[in-house]
Amino acid sequence: EYVVVGAHFDHLGRSTEGALDPEATDAIRHGADDNASGTAAVLELARMFRAAPTRRSLMFINFSAEEEGLLGSAYFVEHSPVALDSMDAMVNFDMVGRLRNRRLIVYGVATGAEFPALLDSANAGRLTIFGQGDGFGPSDQSSFYAKNIPVLHFFTDLHADYHRATDVVSKIDAAGEATVVGIGERVIRDIADRPARITFVRVPAKPSTAASSSSSDVYF
Repeated sequence: EYVVVGAHFDHLGRSTEGALDPEATDAIRHGADDNASGTAAVLELARMFRAAPTRRSLMFINFSAEEEGLLGSAYFVEHSPVALDSMDAMVNFDMVGRLRNRRLIVYGVATGAEFPALLDSANAGRLTIFGQGDGFGPSDQSSFYAKNIPVLHFFTDLHADYHRATDVVSKIDAAGEATVVGIGERVIRDIADRPARITFVRVPAKPSTAASSSSSDVYF
């Protein structure tokens, strides 16, 4: 049995496709938060778990082509080196480098019956967690949730530098990200060490609404 820990490492580069600052023409969109922050989280978690392994196996994966429509993670679940029904959960880190007001958003909390209690225990009051139930969303956890795998997506929210050349490393809150990674480590360890598997829950789809101005992307 496996717990998948993932993030996407691609961004826009010099392309204006998907950029929210087309006036910057071919300036490099560095993607420090989106998603070098998540990539770094996965690498740090791999280091931590190598030093102190869990009962279940862990898979650490940084995906490409998320910005083009979750292509890397979609390919992975169709060509997985292990059976999909052996995956207990997928934990995704996308934009976790801008913690503000001690506020962390976690998507997918309703996709595993045990997730709310695990998050509560792992957080221990360190941050205010805003849990969102649905496992679908504009990031790589969607590819796993579509295959009936419980998912969590850690996210410190959108900001004015999203998909702009101003998303640079000097604006990353390293201490805040370390807190998020610490909570993620506890959650992953609890999933991977618990006697029973996480109970998958298919969350009822919400009624369609007009796109919000804060939406990060269009997704299927």
